[in-house]
Amino acid sequence: MKKLLLLILAMLMSSCSLLYGKLGGDFDYEPNEYDKLPKHVKDFVKKSYDGIDLKKLKDTHLHIVGLGNSGSGIWVNPEMQDWYNHLSKYNRFNVYITASGVDDESLADEQYVSRLVDLMTYQPHFIQAYALAFDYHYKLNGSKDLKHSEFYVPNDYVWNLSQKYPVNFKMVASVHPYRKDAIQELEKWAARGVKFVKWLPNAMGIDPANEKVIPFYKTLKKYNMTLITHAGEEKAVEGDKFQELGNPLRLRHALDLGVDVIISHAASRGKCEDLDNNGVQAECSDLFWRLFKEKKYEKNLFTDLSALIIYERLSEPLIEMIENKQFHHRVMYGSDYPLPAINWIYRTTDLVEKGFITEEEREILNEIYSINPLLFHFVALRTVKHPKTGEKLTNEAFEMPTRLLKK
Repeated sequence: MKKLLLLILAMLMSSCSLLYGKLGGDFDYEPNEYDKLPKHVKDFVKKSYDGIDLKKLKDTHLHIVGLGNSGSGIWVNPEMQDWYNHLSKYNRFNVYITASGVDDESLADEQYVSRLVDLMTYQPHFIQAYALAFDYHYKLNGSKDLKHSEFYVPNDYVWNLSQKYPVNFKMVASVHPYRKDAIQELEKWAARGVKFVKWLPNAMGIDPANEKVIPFYKTLKKYNMTLITHAGEEKAVEGDKFQELGNPLRLRHALDLGVDVIISHAASRGKCEDLDNNGVQAECSDLFWRLFKEKKYEKNLFTDLSALIIYERLSEPLIEMIENKQFHHRVMYGSDYPLPAINWIYRTTDLVEKGFITEEEREILNEIYSINPLLFHFVALRTVKHPKTGEKLTNEAFEMPTRLLKK
């Protein structure tokens, strides 16, 4: 009986490995085989750059991940690799691994970066990326909370990558404001010229509205640093117990203090408490647009296009972004890589069914994806149209605002 159970388990794990490959990355070619694409596909890609000021085209939202095998200091919660007790986390972990092009976990750090550099290099136009570090979850008392931390990517590791690949990566530090050394850590990176800081409040346990965070905001302002922060519901990493911390209205403290803030994804998923109206439930994206349209924040509140074509976020957030073209000078491109490499969440059939692209465009985008999911993401965003009006995202929506670009 025991042997039979082991055989069944082995068969299940083998099947899962094939499934992870289909869900998390099913690529026919390597990025350096771009020239194998048919001419009409390459012409389609080339046209996607038309009209954009290419000096302002940056990928402002790209994740650096790994397993810490290279002495990088990267840490992954052990629950992510515990299929017996945490199957859903284990499955998510394996999807990310395959999407990232990692086939040897003992070389995960190196393989992730190597593939990413190839994806960036073998494109018609090179796009520099703002590479994100990722801090631990902390409790309000300043102690590290490993139970609720899903992964950790050290600032030093991302800094070293930015020095090794200065053309590819611009460093984005990640500093949790509850850390006892938060201000010192901010000042350390400010002294090295780092101008961007990453938060994911739901996953890190940060309440942006907590008075304790005000000194942190004042330090950001002092050194002219920009806060890149997620808003809305978060499903890519652990955040269920802390979803309300992703409420965009909780960022008023930072904005009122004059901090430059990029609210990632335009808070395009989930319900949030309407803190302006007795806490009734509202779409997080509606609260984002309320904040974004406030005149007093027109100089220091920004957003990016990342995640707007993930199937679970279609359709209203993308439609609303297309319709609000008068605000596109405060929008910028971001890929949220490695998410574009997870083909399960980027469904071109869904884009066709909801009227954002044609069947012919779907076939072209699929061919691009088969070689380069990072390039696919950019071209897909350049292709999508309003289902009723046919309007597209403007060129300006892909350009990093000059105020931020000069930092």
